[in-house]
This record gives sequence, structure tokens and C-alpha cells, in this order.
Amino acid sequence: MNDRVAPIVGFLSGKGGVGKSNIAANVAVACRILGAEVLLIDGDLGLANLDALLGLQPSRTAADVVSGRCGLNDAVVEGPHGIHVLAAARGDRELTANGPSELAPLLLPVFEARRRYGIVILDIGSGIGKTALTLSASCDLAVLVTTPELTSIVDAYAMLKVLATEAPDLPTQVLVNGTRNEYEASHVHDQLTVVARNFLSRVPGQLGYVPTDARLIEAVRRQRAVVDVFPSARASRLLVGIAKRLLDERAPGRRSQRPPADDSTIGART
Repeated sequence: MNDRVAPIVGFLSGKGGVGKSNIAANVAVACRILGAEVLLIDGDLGLANLDALLGLQPSRTAADVVSGRCGLNDAVVEGPHGIHVLAAARGDRELTANGPSELAPLLLPVFEARRRYGIVILDIGSGIGKTALTLSASCDLAVLVTTPELTSIVDAYAMLKVLATEAPDLPTQVLVNGTRNEYEASHVHDQLTVVARNFLSRVPGQLGYVPTDARLIEAVRRQRAVVDVFPSARASRLLVGIAKRLLDERAPGRRSQRPPADDSTIGART
């Protein structure tokens, strides 16, 4: 038995529409291409989109796991290159306001399954809702996805501010999507670094960037991962590089390898 547990890497954003889910899906497929066993979870529990992005049609979802209607293994389906995917439900508003106790039927099996995988990628719903914060607090690393747009940068800082209170020991790295070049991505990170250092006394890391690429849009239209259908595209090469960095830096869980025990702190100060 491997004593090393897979890290849970959460992809999050301050606002929707920044391409977070597409990046999470592509990084998951890229990790599998690089040889890791991958579990990809749609953590936007009431507004599923990972199954659509990857052309999957699961019969069971995370909602069935949370409700106890089935176990984690029963709801997981095989995706591109053999990644394991747990899809989410659509249009279930109640699932966006769950705390640790309600999410325990999902989080506990995920924590127990970590020895079977090389990495667990959790695509967390946008914003600072209760479910999103609960899932974020259960991660070993947060990847904060933003774009160069001012509103997206402002919302990314707001997310950093909330994480500084709700999950102060959660390492966070910034990934800039939809950039023109590396210089623009670095400028976005520098902007976030300045305000985070001055007002939060913490500095997020810089994981990388994904440029604007027409082949990303075409891959979404085909319901395929761009790293799969267009492996030589610039965006694909950079996404594989991001996946490699995550795999190279993976380590055992930063805390107790258990989800939060109760609802007493999650969302209490937001």
C-alpha cells in the first residue's frame, strides 16, 4: 500500500466566466497523459458543466453521493485517457449552501480514496458561497483562476481576502487565463501580489497562464479537452506544463486529511 496520499487541488475563482472549469478539466486530462491516476470532481454541485465539457453522460452525480443514494465509486465514470470523473447535478439550488456536515458523505469518501490516485482535482463553484468555502477548506492547494479584466482581478482579490480568513493555511497560486502573453499574466499576478501583501500579509504564488487560443474554443465546441484534440496548440503545451508542476510539487495533505468537522466557522465572517 502506498503511504503517500494524493493532494486535493481546488480550482476556484471569484466570479464565473473566467474559464475555470475548462482549465480544471484540461489539467486533469494532462495529468493523466503524464501518467498520474486522476480523480476529477465537479464541485459546482448545483450547476454542473464538467460532464458537458468532456462529452460525458453520467447516470449518477455528486448529488447522489451527498444524499446517500449511492457511494463515490458508484457515481464515478471514466473520462478521457482514463481519468475518473464525478459529475455534479444541474439546477439544484440547495446544493450551493451546504456546510461540512452536509458534505461529509462526499468529502469523507474522497479523503479515503486519495491513496488510489496521484492527484485529486476539485473544480469548485465560483464565489464565496457556503459550499464553495467548505470545499476550498478541504483542499491542500487552491488554484485561483482569473483573467486580465479589471472586474476579474477585483473578484480574485476578494476571494483571496475571504480565504485569508476562512482557510488561512491554504496555499494559493494564481493562474491567469485568456492572456495575450506571459508579460500580461505576470502583470496581473503583480497587481494581486501588491494588494495581498499590503492588506492580507500573504502573497499568492504564480502557477502559470493560458493564452487566448481559438483551439480552446473549438475544443469546447467538440466537447473535448484541448490537450487531447489539439496537443500541439500553445494553450495545450502550457496546460501540460501546469499539470507537470502540480504533479512535481504534490505532497501529503497539509493538515489532518479530514474535511472540516462542523459548520461553526465556515461562512461565519463573510
